[in-house]
Parts: sequence; C-alpha cells; structure tokens
Amino acid sequence: MTIETLNDRLSKANDKVAKKLNTIAKKTALMEKKQNQITKMDDEREIYGLKCDIEWLQDDINRLNDEIKETKKTITKYEAQLSGEIEKESIFLKDIPESMKAMQTELVEVWDEFDMGRRNTLRAEYFNLGYSQFIRKYSYYEYELISKTDEEIHNSNMKDAKALIINLYYRVRNITGEVTDWSNICAEQGTHGFTVLNGIVIGKEGKAKVESILAGGYNIQRLHIRVLVHSI
Repeated sequence: MTIETLNDRLSKANDKVAKKLNTIAKKTALMEKKQNQITKMDDEREIYGLKCDIEWLQDDINRLNDEIKETKKTITKYEAQLSGEIEKESIFLKDIPESMKAMQTELVEVWDEFDMGRRNTLRAEYFNLGYSQFIRKYSYYEYELISKTDEEIHNSNMKDAKALIINLYYRVRNITGEVTDWSNICAEQGTHGFTVLNGIVIGKEGKAKVESILAGGYNIQRLHIRVLVHSI
C-alpha cells in the first residue's frame, strides 16, 4: 500500500471518528435536555416516554463509542503501516545504491514493453473471440489486462520493481547488518541485454554474495528476475 493511499485512509478514518464524536455530543446534549424536562413534569406517561428516549439515546452513544474504538484500532494499524512505508521510502532514497536503482529502471522498461504488447495482443483476441470464448481460453488476469491504460501498467510495474529492489536490500542487510561497502556489486549485462547485479556486499556483521538469474522475456512469459543472496 502506498504512502498516498495510507494517508488518504487515515484522513477518512479520522474524519469518521470526528463525525461520530460530534454525533455523541449532540445526543448527550439532547439527553440532558430530556432529563431536565423530566424534572418539570408530573404526567407519568410523558415521563416514561422521555425515559425511553434517554435509554435509546444512551444505547446510540454506547454503540458510537464502540465504533470509535474499532476505528481507532484501524487508525493505529494504518499509522504503523505508514511508518513502515516511510521508512522504506527513506531507505530507497538514501541507502540503496545506484546500481540497484538502475536495475529497477530497466526492469520497469522491460515489463512495460512486454505488458503493453501483451495487452494489445489480448485486445485483438478479445475482439475476435468475444467474452465467453476469451474467458475459456485465458485467465481473468489477462481479461483485466486488456482494459488497463499505459499509465496504469507503468505505475503497477514501478510499484512491483521497487518492492523487488527493497526486498533485495533487506535480504542483503539481514546477512551483513549495516552495509559499509557496496562497491563490489557490479551491474553487468545479463541475457536479453538486461542489467543484473552480481558481487559481494560487505557489512558490519558479515558479507553477502549476490547473484542474479533472469528467465522469460519472450513469447507469453514476462521477464522475471531471481536474485540469490548467500552469506559468505
């Protein structure tokens, strides 16, 4: 989940709490008003009716307070997720070496080209086959792909490639501890002319060997990358 999405959800959740608190304040004021009316009445039926109203208002207030508690739990969850995403973003901007960022950029370019070409092919297939035959021949994912714009494909690939690079960074750091030297990581030409990462990363707690393996990138199989990280 992106920082923007989490901020939006947090904003909506906080607005929900604020509205419920406002409703509670109004219902509390109405309860006090009805309670004051009771003290000035003698008719038992009217008093009984007001007491019922007060009970219903109190039930509503109790329900709203329970809902607020649940929403606050959600807010706490979103805040924790947001903190984690901000940390990842900070790491990506400051700690991840340029060689990794370069691999991300190339990966997005390759994925964009493949996915957009695949989408165009599937659109032609859908036009010829129609919905029923298309669904029997292809997956629902491929059906969804035909409606995606270039921008939607690119944004999705940016997100996936960035997640892959951040995951690789954490896998390396889990072995090496705080990284002190990325200089032995080389950006090399792999198959399909794609840049891959290979080499040794040195940290305060050890060394890690990084080895990249590429597969796919032709016909109907999208290029994917597997990066092996070993302690040495």
